[in-house]
Amino acid sequence: MPKRIVVVGGGLAGMAAAVALESAGNHVTLVEARKTLGGRAGSFEDPKNGEFLDNCQHVLLGCCTNLLDFYRRIGVLDLIRWDNTIHFFDSRGRQHRLWAMQGFPAPLHLAAAGALFGALTLAERLALGRAMLAMLRLGTGGRAKLGDVSFGQWLADHRQPDSLIDKFYELILVSALNERCRDASAAYAIQVFQEGMLSHRSAYRMGTPGCPLGKLYGRLPCQDVRLAARMTAIRFDGSRAVGIELAGELLPADAVILAVNYPALEKWVPAELANRDGRFAGLSRLQSVPILGAHLWFDRPVISTAHAALLGGPLQWLFRKPGTDGSAVLGVISAARDWLQQNNEESLDLFTRQIRRTFPDAGNAKLLRGSIIIEKRATFSPAPGIDRFRPAQSPPPNGIGGLFLAGDYTQTGWPATMEGAVRSGYLAAGAILGEPGAFLVPDLPMQWPARLIGWSIDR
Repeated sequence: MPKRIVVVGGGLAGMAAAVALESAGNHVTLVEARKTLGGRAGSFEDPKNGEFLDNCQHVLLGCCTNLLDFYRRIGVLDLIRWDNTIHFFDSRGRQHRLWAMQGFPAPLHLAAAGALFGALTLAERLALGRAMLAMLRLGTGGRAKLGDVSFGQWLADHRQPDSLIDKFYELILVSALNERCRDASAAYAIQVFQEGMLSHRSAYRMGTPGCPLGKLYGRLPCQDVRLAARMTAIRFDGSRAVGIELAGELLPADAVILAVNYPALEKWVPAELANRDGRFAGLSRLQSVPILGAHLWFDRPVISTAHAALLGGPLQWLFRKPGTDGSAVLGVISAARDWLQQNNEESLDLFTRQIRRTFPDAGNAKLLRGSIIIEKRATFSPAPGIDRFRPAQSPPPNGIGGLFLAGDYTQTGWPATMEGAVRSGYLAAGAILGEPGAFLVPDLPMQWPARLIGWSIDR
């Protein structure tokens, strides 16, 4: 029988849950307090000129199978721009590329680019090759055993030079995990390389939206989407959620999905109920990590490539804004704890000087205006041992019946990414229907060289 389901929160997790459930014939109401959908992966209107700005640049890889399925469901796959080459720029303006060879299966597709990657010395490339081989041989089973080990410890155990960590691992992983690579769980750090580079040649492709993020969600296939609608309370009948209250309206429901960020959960769930539900016991152990996004407009084009991975900082990545000639760019600093108290004008000046010395075309460029956005609670830190504190989507036997959780902080098997958020929504939707994996899309299949080298086939 169709169910009445209320989803609270219009970020990726909430939208994914709503779209999946409605596709299965249920009556879904999606409630979002803001005027736009997307949450942390959304856009807002700049009050100065009406331009839509993304909270931060969001990137996906070909291995993000569930995110791509969600984009397919909402009809926006054609708005994703793909790049098979990652463009690195060092502090002296020299460009280095990592590219995939056509027709070669993983991990052979990156072999030539890795061997010729000029940003690394020969000794660093050899050390990197040894580490990638060790990651392949771990498989998923060996990776899972490293959940309580820091990646810094794993790198030390595998004799990875500090210079290689600073030039390669830190740049790749800080953007993927939003955490310093030495402080992240080795399991999640190795997952980034196993899933993104070593298993399937298509996993390596990097995609970016060709429009502001918020425009991706304009055709959401849900009949009852309520924007600028604030929930005032969850309605409980004993220890079961039976609906939510809006200003002057009660929305009854067979199930409620809370798809809000974890710091907001205690606001909506009474302590006496939360104390009976094990999903809430470890939330205080999750630590939020900020991300900085810097929108910069120059008087001339400063970048010719669609993106740039910047060796040396402070900006870690620079992206050309969609539909521009490279004079409008968006810079990113992940794990941006040190930038919370920085003066914005001083930061903009620092970023401008970095861009001018890195890109030849930007030497005399004048910054016309800039805007810095810091998402203070962008993601949780994927620290060693964190999985024991991440809650399930479904209530335990003695928990709050009818109340389901969705968000990248829940148990998804992935770190806090857009893919993880969508997986959480699909898992919550499936759990309501009694089939937790009903909507999940399989990972990309492992290609034969990876299996031959030693990748576990037990996934």
